[in-house]
Amino acid sequence: MTSNIFGTSGIRRVFQNYSETDVLFTPQMALDVGLALGTYLKGRGKVVIGKDIRTSALPIEHALIAGIVSSGCNVWTLGIVTTPTLAISLGYLNADAGVMITASHNTPEYIGLKMWNPSGIGFSPEQEEEISRIYDEKDFPKIVWDQVGKVTHINDINDDHISDITNRIDFDGSKLNVIVDPGNGSGCEIVPKLLSNYNVNIMTINAQMDGKFPGRNSEPSEKNLIQISKFLKISPQEDIGIALDGDADRVIFLDETGDIIDPVRLLALLAKYYIQENKDKLTIEDLKVSTPVNSSSLVEDVLEPLGCEIIRTEVGDIKVALALQNGGILGGETSGTYIWPKYHLGPDSIVTIAIVLQMIVRTGRSLKELLKEIPQYPYYRNQFKLKRDIPFTDEINQKIINEMKGSLKSANKELKSINKMDGVRFDYNDGWILIRRSGTSPYLRISGESSVDINSSIEMNKIAEEKMKKLDLI
Repeated sequence: MTSNIFGTSGIRRVFQNYSETDVLFTPQMALDVGLALGTYLKGRGKVVIGKDIRTSALPIEHALIAGIVSSGCNVWTLGIVTTPTLAISLGYLNADAGVMITASHNTPEYIGLKMWNPSGIGFSPEQEEEISRIYDEKDFPKIVWDQVGKVTHINDINDDHISDITNRIDFDGSKLNVIVDPGNGSGCEIVPKLLSNYNVNIMTINAQMDGKFPGRNSEPSEKNLIQISKFLKISPQEDIGIALDGDADRVIFLDETGDIIDPVRLLALLAKYYIQENKDKLTIEDLKVSTPVNSSSLVEDVLEPLGCEIIRTEVGDIKVALALQNGGILGGETSGTYIWPKYHLGPDSIVTIAIVLQMIVRTGRSLKELLKEIPQYPYYRNQFKLKRDIPFTDEINQKIINEMKGSLKSANKELKSINKMDGVRFDYNDGWILIRRSGTSPYLRISGESSVDINSSIEMNKIAEEKMKKLDLI
């Protein structure tokens, strides 16, 4: 049986120069993955490669290129770019596939690869399984000296991405004061450059590219955004804060008082704004928003009255994007990824930043004011290191169901439904709780929402934690 080397967001491992197994990410693994991708493409066509600022991205890039051109394909390299720029560039360059070398929001010792289709959507699970099969069987074509592919470097792809956005999203940002924290990642160049095109007044922190992430950890979580939050609290001039992860596929916004904006509330606000701005142009196919099973039910409460269909998916931007292939307004996740299918089917923080700022300018209202229209339900999330780094089989999920059904009954919760789309989600009379294994790291995540208060959500989370300990999972 072929083992799948992909997780929910490509291949992601701790880097090491050499290993006899695939537990770590080595240049040898990158070489063979490049050969597998080239074989999948039948040794023809063009592959675009971008990388983030991680120190291990360089050896992985060279090995990957060697594998792809050794299979007969041509490679176009973009250098250090954001994941959104890599994804959208495939359309600009008429490419057959793309690969982003990144570990996104993970800590510096990690590196990874994520593959992309020409539409900007990541490779589907079926495509990844086929790449894994070829990789596992080492069934590579025999290529001789005069069949080796060529390598071309593109220097100015950021300008194309920015021009695409500014040609379609118009506003004068000269009265806006924005603080940007790219987290020393690959967004350090493109985001300030985009905002300068809109005449926005910009201040930056952690804006020097550095693969060791000296300013803060790459993930733009609450504990990592203390610096930008404090600055907004003490600075009366700034209107909004923007924070990115290492490859800028995630973006987190902070309001003028330094409060972090819940990405799902912003998702609902952006969809509502888009519907109001384009109500005469939208078709039934357009009126769709996709979001995973771990997102708040406020999305339905805000958007369904506007005639919008909400499509629930598994966690992961690829799953969210697949639901938008035939049309839709946008998709988004709790992590701060936003997908705009009118542009491409990959998460694009750069487009999102432009649309959020346009919304503030056009409405003449601050983000804090605008969000008063969007409800906020008590939501609680926690994560725990798994005792064993194992996939969650149907057998494990059934054990979770058996334990939690009794616990819900003991807590006087009326169980409404059980969703096994991604992990196990229990919907009950005054809330829901989701228990799932992370697809990118060896953690168990427990999240939930209550229509009563935050204490109710915390209580259910603690009950779930105890049951997972009883099952010896954490």
